[in-house]
Amino acid sequence: MGEVIRKTKDGRFLGWYVRWVDADGRRKQRASHQPTAALARKMLVEIEARVGRGKAGIEEADESHLTLHELCSAFLSRFSSPRIKDLNRYRMRLRCILRRVDKLAPQVAKVRAVELRPAHIAQIRDHVSRRYPNGTVRNTLAGLSAVFSWARREGLLDRNPAHGVEQPSPPQRVDEWLDAEEIRRLLAEAEQRGHTCLIWRSRHVGIALGVYLGLRRGEIFGLRWRDVDLTRGRVTVARSYATTPKNGKPRHLKLPSALLPILTAWRPNCPQTPEGLVVPVKGRDGIWKLSSATNSPRGLPDLLSAARCKPIARCWHALRHSFASNFLAQGGSLLALQRILGHSEVRTTMVYAHLSNEFLDAEIERMKY
Repeated sequence: MGEVIRKTKDGRFLGWYVRWVDADGRRKQRASHQPTAALARKMLVEIEARVGRGKAGIEEADESHLTLHELCSAFLSRFSSPRIKDLNRYRMRLRCILRRVDKLAPQVAKVRAVELRPAHIAQIRDHVSRRYPNGTVRNTLAGLSAVFSWARREGLLDRNPAHGVEQPSPPQRVDEWLDAEEIRRLLAEAEQRGHTCLIWRSRHVGIALGVYLGLRRGEIFGLRWRDVDLTRGRVTVARSYATTPKNGKPRHLKLPSALLPILTAWRPNCPQTPEGLVVPVKGRDGIWKLSSATNSPRGLPDLLSAARCKPIARCWHALRHSFASNFLAQGGSLLALQRILGHSEVRTTMVYAHLSNEFLDAEIERMKY
């Protein structure tokens, strides 16, 4: 009798697997690639029906001949995971990474996947590093490793040839954040522009959400009015654009006293959208809508210059860094910051630890003589 198995690893759900006894008497197990247990059970019934007719439960093609290029193509068409928020976007990103491998290391892409060794992956690393910075090289190796890990789960490879391959150093982290005085000037300049331009009034609200609550860019532009309780002064961060937040979980925050009047004044003037957005953007067609250009600066670099702030590369994300840095510099705790920012692990929040007086003061008191 076959069974459906809910498979996990380190507490993370991997998917529904089916296990059965095949026509040759051997017990087999495969990933169902089905989103629900019911669909996996239906797949198992079909497998057992074929076994009952004396046939193999799953007709398995010989995939030992697959080249690296073909293995990557199989991954892009067959990979699925409930932990990926936007599977299409994930596949697009991986497709770009793997296209880079085809272009820069075509000879390695033609090697059979079962014959790949760490030396082949090192060749890819070296080819990519001649054209791209360290961060891109690391992303390329991470993409390949994801393909190999999937291939191992599928029984296509018996090991991950990317394991043990030395990676270049991570890009030097740049502390791009604004101090309290720069934020004050930035908000004042945005508010001034908002007096005569509804687009800038919407952006002023978005900037305020970034520097007062530390929201991510997607959370700013995805926030709905139904998640904002102006009476109780609470907000639920449940969206990132049209999907869920980065860790997949909503978080509930208090509205700071400085932010509450900004939102209260904006509510009756906010352009209407089907989603009920707090920070809608105006398209070229003149219609207010959900932001789709996730990389558009929305005039923020010009605003920073006008407000006499230092130039920063990732402007909207720097608002979140600015909130976190000033929060700790002014006495906030790391654990509270973790909850506010929605980090799933405190080690992510620890990148700001050097700014925390509380952290440093507690550590220095460890010295006793």
